[in-house]
Amino acid sequence: MSKQLSGGLTPGKKVRFCNQYKLIFLAQNGGNGWATTFKIGPKDVVINLRGIRTITFNKRKDRVVLQGGALVSELVTAAYENDARVLTGNCNCIGALGAVLGGGYGRLMGLYGFGVDNLLSVSLVTSNGNLIHVDHRSMDLWWALRGAGPNFGIVTSATMKAYPTPKSKNTAWLGALVYTPDKIEALVSAFEKLALGPSMAAFMYYATTGPPAFAPSVIAFPFYVGSEQQGKTAFAPLYAVDPVADLTSVVPYNEWNAGSAPFCVKGGRKPSFGAGFPKMVPETWRAIWDEYTAFLAANPGTGNSTVLLEAYSLVKARLLPDSSASFPFRSRNRFNAVAIAWYDDPALDGPAEAFGSKVRDLLWRAADDNRPSGNFTYVNFAHGDEKLSQVYGSNVGRLQKIKKIYDPLGRFDQWFPLT
Repeated sequence: MSKQLSGGLTPGKKVRFCNQYKLIFLAQNGGNGWATTFKIGPKDVVINLRGIRTITFNKRKDRVVLQGGALVSELVTAAYENDARVLTGNCNCIGALGAVLGGGYGRLMGLYGFGVDNLLSVSLVTSNGNLIHVDHRSMDLWWALRGAGPNFGIVTSATMKAYPTPKSKNTAWLGALVYTPDKIEALVSAFEKLALGPSMAAFMYYATTGPPAFAPSVIAFPFYVGSEQQGKTAFAPLYAVDPVADLTSVVPYNEWNAGSAPFCVKGGRKPSFGAGFPKMVPETWRAIWDEYTAFLAANPGTGNSTVLLEAYSLVKARLLPDSSASFPFRSRNRFNAVAIAWYDDPALDGPAEAFGSKVRDLLWRAADDNRPSGNFTYVNFAHGDEKLSQVYGSNVGRLQKIKKIYDPLGRFDQWFPLT
């Protein structure tokens, strides 16, 4: 097991310590990254950021300073108590800034844009252990951090935009709609045709009912910042497919992520394969359902496995050009999906990886949008076997030049490294 450096020394001093003794290190917060690019071993060092997690809002509640160890749950709770909202990821257990630095999808991005669009400045520990301030005046480094951040240092704190919202109005309508499997084609067609307004986001899951039956299920999960009536009107196409159960309700901001709690369970083996794509193809999702149910049936102990689709309103995000940040797929992908095989027995590694890889191929190959380099994947959903161009797009060359300036020895080389 790797050594953990969590207390006493600052992150900068920990980096200098590792440099002095030529130790490989990884800065960690939520500990939910699944990529195979990690190369941390029993003699290496984990720099645990959980000791620095203070969150402070300004008087106007339109700015928040959060330290690098803060989790999404802590940021959401602090925002709610301060009568504000902040663009965050959708799982409470992940590091708030880790999600943002890869691009930062979230339920509120229809109103506020990507996470990288909400960053105002960061404090960054560089490869020599120095602490520097980075903002829009830093030009190349600022651009690089917002999409490929883990390659350039350790973010010990960040200032982000916040949005004043009194608790009485800080609610949304959301929840599960459950369908029988014969409705898959109609449901996928409805997703493809959905006109996602700024207040909307939509998710779809292939998941099981859990123990003891672990029966495969088809679930849609609409989200709307507004009333129940407004939400049901906006998502009328999903209701037209006749769900057999409607578990939606109006929920306060600090409970929006409760439905993602199963993804936060620690332990197990969870090889994950992601894909980004511009359109939903009904036949593809029928094929994925067949792969999913066959994998479950053939491999007992995989009942927590899932396939997740995310769809967001991109109008606000696309007001900025692709060149505004190193996050590469602002104008290319409408949807992101990830197949997660979840189990405990190492003997299932082969079937699990075959399942995930097959689902990923089905997703991107159905896109039919002239992508010669293959799948274009959101880096936070990527598996680790992708080419750099598949997670960083056409920005690879520029990013590598900046990398040579700020991390010439490749000390930050754990998360889809540019070295």
